[in-house]
Amino acid sequence: MSKRPSLIGGLSLPGAVPSAPAADKTADAPSAKAEGTSTGRKARPDVVHTSVYLPKEVHRRLREIAFTRDVKVHDVIMEGIDAALQRHGHPSVNALKPERKR
Repeated sequence: MSKRPSLIGGLSLPGAVPSAPAADKTADAPSAKAEGTSTGRKARPDVVHTSVYLPKEVHRRLREIAFTRDVKVHDVIMEGIDAALQRHGHPSVNALKPERKR
């Protein structure tokens, strides 16, 4: 069964630039996001993006910890990763980071 067309997909707002349909995009063309240019950020080949699925209550408590300490949830998660690495006999996160060129 094919997917029904979206009712709002054909609407346009005044002043909006019309976007090309998904079928018109070529698969081999690199996206701006893949190049790191859509947000103005530089590509970071030494960093891997990954996702973590957390129970809602765990996420809520991580946010609470981060808020209390005035840091980001990412910082709290990285502390846990650092503790796990060291517990298993590996160097710390800071020791494993490549030196950044400035």
